[in-house]
Amino acid sequence: KNMVLIYLNGKEQRFGFSVSAKVGKAVTRNRLRRWMREEVRMMRYQLKCGKYIFVARNSMGKITHEALAEEMRNVLSRAKLVRNSEPVKTEAAPCETSPSD
Repeated sequence: KNMVLIYLNGKEQRFGFSVSAKVGKAVTRNRLRRWMREEVRMMRYQLKCGKYIFVARNSMGKITHEALAEEMRNVLSRAKLVRNSEPVKTEAAPCETSPSD
């Protein structure tokens, strides 16, 4: 398990990403945050409304982009936060969105 998800119900979608200094140096931490933001950007229309905080564990430092994407999908699926029944929308989010903090 390389990632922890913290979720709070809400009327809008908000996303936060936490990568500790224990994971690696700044280049590694920033790369992981970029990858996580990209995966959320691609999946946000399939996600339920609420506040999401993705916390990277120490073992994330040596993970590939594909493995990170799979880990995020698994974490969200286990939490039952993915809407599988609806087609992917590209024009408007199902709820209000705010930029990540």
